[in-house]
Amino acid sequence: MRALQLSARLKFQVDADTIDVCRQIPLDDLPAERIWAEFEKLLLQAEQPSLGLTLARTIGVIDQLFPELNALIDCPQEPEWHPEGDVWTHNLLVIDQARKDIHDLPYSKQVAVMLGATCHDFGKPSTTATIDGRIRSLNHEAMGVEPATMFLDRLQIYKLSGYDVRGQVLGLVAHHLKPGMWHTARDGVGDGAFRRLAHKVDLDLLTRVATADCRGRGGTFDCSAMEWFRCRAEALGVENAPPDPILMGRHLVGLGVTPGPQLGKVLQQFMTGNWMAK
Repeated sequence: MRALQLSARLKFQVDADTIDVCRQIPLDDLPAERIWAEFEKLLLQAEQPSLGLTLARTIGVIDQLFPELNALIDCPQEPEWHPEGDVWTHNLLVIDQARKDIHDLPYSKQVAVMLGATCHDFGKPSTTATIDGRIRSLNHEAMGVEPATMFLDRLQIYKLSGYDVRGQVLGLVAHHLKPGMWHTARDGVGDGAFRRLAHKVDLDLLTRVATADCRGRGGTFDCSAMEWFRCRAEALGVENAPPDPILMGRHLVGLGVTPGPQLGKVLQQFMTGNWMAK
């Protein structure tokens, strides 16, 4: 694992004999803390993490430690939208693109973006099919949450410095198509949709991952949808956090609602009700 991150960070090629030795090293006894320590350096300190991930595939680290990443290899994509090739190749490009756009973020959010980019298409292997002559991966964003959870479990990623990295990564996986989809249907997407989504994922981080996803393809694609999404979120003041609640539990208690589960249900209904839809 250390060879992977060092080769990527320092941009040197590992000797063929060293690669052969690395292939013989069993990795099943490595603790999660050790794996994450090296993987974190690869994602955050290498300018092109793809260099280390490519080496990881060569020496057998991917198939031994990361079955969710291994499943991306040779998973096909529609050439019109992904001329770069399979999902593995796309994922490497997305990770490198995401790495360019985290310098202004605090550490915990950097981790969330990079893991979100790493996991964003984990749902494609289980959903990819040829439909009417086209390669489709319908609902892959939702189906990616379970394998992303398993991946985070393996690395024991939960909170970092009090920040819910796990929750954000899973939100990024589940919603990474939203910016592009909402831009396509922008006349029908109200402010309430942004407010509701801000309760599920950091919209600034989502914009970064969606932008990396768009740019991480061969060819030239219009990624202006992501800037539109960012501007809408910023205009509503929800780019980093959901809006402050205008109704709180103490207000309901003051109106005679008894504290307990029912109070929480009323608050939840209000949060997803009319005011959020406007």
